[in-house]
Amino acid sequence: MSLKDKIAGTLAGMVYGDAFGVPGELWPREKVRSRFGTIDKFLDGPEDNIVACYFKAGHYTDDSSQALVILNDLLKYGHVPEAAILAKDLIAWVESMNGFEINLLGPSSKASLLAHVKGEDYTKYTKTALTNGAAMRIAPVGTFFNFDETKSLCRTVAKVSSVTHGTDVAIAGASMVAQAVASGLCGRSYDEMLEDICKAFDFAVTLGEPTWAASIKDRLLNVLDKAKGCTDPDKFSLLVYNLVGTGTMTSESVTAALAIAYYCQDVEKAAFLCANMGGDTDTIGSMACAICGAFNGLSSIKNETISYLEKTNDINFADLADKIIKARASFIKE
Repeated sequence: MSLKDKIAGTLAGMVYGDAFGVPGELWPREKVRSRFGTIDKFLDGPEDNIVACYFKAGHYTDDSSQALVILNDLLKYGHVPEAAILAKDLIAWVESMNGFEINLLGPSSKASLLAHVKGEDYTKYTKTALTNGAAMRIAPVGTFFNFDETKSLCRTVAKVSSVTHGTDVAIAGASMVAQAVASGLCGRSYDEMLEDICKAFDFAVTLGEPTWAASIKDRLLNVLDKAKGCTDPDKFSLLVYNLVGTGTMTSESVTAALAIAYYCQDVEKAAFLCANMGGDTDTIGSMACAICGAFNGLSSIKNETISYLEKTNDINFADLADKIIKARASFIKE
């Protein structure tokens, strides 16, 4: 499997999990199931879902949108630009979506980006940001790294995240997602990936403002230990839902996404599990499926699904992968 196939798979997985998880976003598990039964195809966001109602079937959400803004800046500058530049480009996207007026952004991202707009001290928000805004948009950053460049990867993630998130848990969670992608691209096994992301956690957690957030590493190892021998995906999903949680906190959603990627090891299976589990379904799906895509490549996803996602979102995963491969050799890492 080529590097191009794996990078394209990362991006396609990100969009796939994001779009597939739209319908039940931020609804409890039982509400998702009572409304939809089983989500087994791309669906419009329901009108009465105040978060998902803006998105039609197959369209990615703010997760992939922000990830692509970040990716375009990395490709444009060949390094991580200053926070002011990242903020300017993220704000331009937000304003194009009328995002400050509608229920589009997470609370941490919205507060910090508004501070950027007003010329205020945005770090008073980044220093307390516990939500998953940094992690949900970070998967493309992992495509610029080899698996053994962990410290450089984490420092780069911290700089990318600093525009909206500067806490230990936010940087550690985002670093674990980016590291999982890098490990997948480099042909590591899923068990080796687990070792890699634990190392990333240990370093990345020292890079941010200390908080009282639960350890993603400990939570992940605990839930995977509890799940040993579980062959029923729905039971596994319920275990994650009850033991870890699937809300917007980084300590919940990133832990859930990493656990699901490790358990499913397949983009389609992960997308299905995430969409039906309840909670922050699109964000968890986006992260989990990006990781599975990094391991298994674009070629592991059905051609008709790729064509549908590319047409719906006006995106070409292979072309983007080519641009990343061209930029990797000269990309300046932190």
